Amino acid sequence: MTMRNPLRLRRLSDESGFSIVEFMIYLMIGAIVVASIYQLMIGQNRLYMKQRALQNVRGSLRAAATLISWELRQASAANGDIQDIDANSFAVRSVQGGGVICAEHTNLVRYGIWGTSGEFYETSDDSALVYAAGNAGTGDDQWKAISVVKVWDPIGGGVSTCFWGDTTAGAGKGSGSGTGAKGWSGDRSPDLVLEVSGDVENVYIGAAIRTFRRVEYGLYVEDGRWWLGRKVGAAASYEKLAGPLSSPTDSGLVFTYYDDAGVVTADISKVASVEFVLRGESYRAVPQPGQAPSAQQDSLTTRVSLRG
Repeated sequence: MTMRNPLRLRRLSDESGFSIVEFMIYLMIGAIVVASIYQLMIGQNRLYMKQRALQNVRGSLRAAATLISWELRQASAANGDIQDIDANSFAVRSVQGGGVICAEHTNLVRYGIWGTSGEFYETSDDSALVYAAGNAGTGDDQWKAISVVKVWDPIGGGVSTCFWGDTTAGAGKGSGSGTGAKGWSGDRSPDLVLEVSGDVENVYIGAAIRTFRRVEYGLYVEDGRWWLGRKVGAAASYEKLAGPLSSPTDSGLVFTYYDDAGVVTADISKVASVEFVLRGESYRAVPQPGQAPSAQQDSLTTRVSLRG
């Protein structure tokens, strides 16, 4: 009879591998670990999507608030810059361009404008403010509102050369045309020629001029979503600026107008500051744990003082 080596039998037993029970236990542990990692990744992805959506909403709200605030800070209710107010919209005489009067036409109320920035238009919705220097030491300097009649190129407008003198633009329609006893004239040409109508008394060459156009800001709906838009001049439809925003019934855009005493007012001429609320929402719905995907929302409240 052959005798088996006990040591060899033990070694064979050690090399026989996992049992079925051990394998099932290891498999269950591995599945639990993988499922936990998967759930963690899903949660991290949802959190990332939520944060990214909120960042997009906040960026859009900040951009919209900056634009509206800039428009309101340039406006003066006392000077008629605020043209219409409503709980969800307002219209303002918005700055479009600016420059310096450097010459004038010999017999027409046309001014050569130098150092221009922005845009210049000639519609019925366009106007301008020009700085009128009054008598020295009397404190009667002022900005005067005038109307824009037409925008010319220097040759077509009949003012081809700048003249830097001490004469008064508009006092005789040509006193600053380059024929005065004092001043400097040369080959510098105006950027454009602006024909205007209105009171130009005490408007000197070298005076600053700013052009304006009516702009309306408000909510409008497109493809079932609400957006901040603007109508420039006589435009019939809104130009998309920012959004999407919540609906008007959910405070997507709300304006409140205050007078100098901080009291809510509906009188356009007495508006001294404006508080507005913007409530935005993400463009796409974001998955939520245990519920249907929904848009992320955030709001921004800003209060702006108008120019006196």
